[in-house]
Amino acid sequence: MKVKHRKGERGQALAETALFAVLAVLMAFGLLAWIPTHRARSAATAAAYACTQFLSQSPDPARARRNAVNVAWNTLNADWSATAGVQYQVQVSPPGGPGLPGRCLVSFQAPTLFDGLLGLSQSGWNSEWFISRSETWKARWR
Repeated sequence: MKVKHRKGERGQALAETALFAVLAVLMAFGLLAWIPTHRARSAATAAAYACTQFLSQSPDPARARRNAVNVAWNTLNADWSATAGVQYQVQVSPPGGPGLPGRCLVSFQAPTLFDGLLGLSQSGWNSEWFISRSETWKARWR
């Protein structure tokens, strides 16, 4: 027994399948494009947190700033981060005195994957930051 199809039914299924395949490919490229940004944000968050921990621990504001910047860059350049092509900027505001807050800001700009394919422009700068108070009892050490 032969099943009769209405005219155009077979062509419609083919068109729907092609459309679904194109959408699936675009979604896959879109999800892959998020990976560098997510990795850069994770590295920036870790660096900003490490920076504030060193900033709050040092009794000398000048040394605290230098140590905090160094530990932030060491965190960003670590082997685990795998963020090749990402641009970073580190800004540190040391505490003004015992018990006062200091701030670490790590800005990043991740490359856009598939830029030519998807027609996207270069991504903007994003930032992660933490504020930390210097420990009053340690800040009295001189």
